[in-house]
Amino acid sequence: MMKHESVQAEAEYEAPVAPIVAMSLREIVWVMVSGLVIGLVVAGLYLLMNTYIFGAVLCRPQSMAECANAPSYAMSAATFLGAIAGLASLARIRIYRPLLVVIASAIALWGLDRVVGSLAWYQILLGSMVLYALAYGLFAWLARIRNFVLTIVMIIVAVVIARLALTV
Repeated sequence: MMKHESVQAEAEYEAPVAPIVAMSLREIVWVMVSGLVIGLVVAGLYLLMNTYIFGAVLCRPQSMAECANAPSYAMSAATFLGAIAGLASLARIRIYRPLLVVIASAIALWGLDRVVGSLAWYQILLGSMVLYALAYGLFAWLARIRNFVLTIVMIIVAVVIARLALTV
């Protein structure tokens, strides 16, 4: 009889859950390194696709009116491919809510070509790497909040601030 009571008492006791998922300094560094690499991939794909795919197709004499859209199309495709690679990278290092981090980063940095498009190729690479590292770090840090509604609100506020900062 005594054994049954102790099992029942253990079943009723629940360990308190922290409101924020713990993240070590090493994990945040790996997230930012992942963002750095994804930024390099996105910028590299943007430069290649703008030059050899979208620029070559849209900037022909028959379709010169659409030539101005080539950088935007190239950045959109590069951001999408970078998001897939970023999701795989964050899932591999076991980050809490990796899809949320990737989606928030992609939305916050969407249209990055308008900000860095007029720079030299090495400045585009460096700028993209830094911005993606900061975005991945920020959104991974915000995604640690266990309350999903609060997490979404905080991430939406951060995305709006990032979008405003990039368009001003």
